[in-house]
Amino acid sequence: MLSKRKTIAIIVKPDQSVEVRAPRRVSKREVESFLQLKQAWVLSKLNEFSLRPAPHQPIFELGASHYFLGEPHRLVDATKAIQGQQMGLALSYEDDVIPLRSIDGATSAQVERKLDQWYRVEALALFQERHDYWREQMEEFLLPESVVTLRKMKRRWGSCSIHGKITFSTALAKYPLQCIDSVVVHELCHLLEFSHNQRFYGFMDQVYPDWKLGDKLLQSLSWQY
Repeated sequence: MLSKRKTIAIIVKPDQSVEVRAPRRVSKREVESFLQLKQAWVLSKLNEFSLRPAPHQPIFELGASHYFLGEPHRLVDATKAIQGQQMGLALSYEDDVIPLRSIDGATSAQVERKLDQWYRVEALALFQERHDYWREQMEEFLLPESVVTLRKMKRRWGSCSIHGKITFSTALAKYPLQCIDSVVVHELCHLLEFSHNQRFYGFMDQVYPDWKLGDKLLQSLSWQY
């Protein structure tokens, strides 16, 4: 692929495809020479991706599993439990389920909508709690005011506006708490420094020394969840 970029770049994707981006002025011979130079790295990445298990393919039906806080949870019909309780039956859920109303016999699209609604409710409560917790840990920094909002985002886990509006991707609720905390601290540190510079990462290291481990785990699981 020819572009306006100034250097040659090789992109190895999880589907094991390889893309080369080069400036328009670069010849085919130069590109081939660069590929030859980076051959060992390309083969290493291809091997890494080939060893990964197949990505999780979500199924939207009763009994299907979906992730929450890093653990698989089964979809169960909450309506049946409510009816059972009304008849005096002691029905209860385990911790590894997601209760949704009237999904027994519902279409895949209907179950998906109900699950999205469940994630929004649970994610907002979860992110608000972690936001408040980490603000308390950062009390000495005298952070400006901030509010938590949600949005479906495909390419970002979170964002922070100059006005203190912190937005998290609903999908982040699927990941382990360590991953969530690394994103929450990241966005709170943007209240102190908007750029990703040395000062910003200094705040990150001071507030949450294990943030790199959370980031690495998030990236390694992102293709799977």
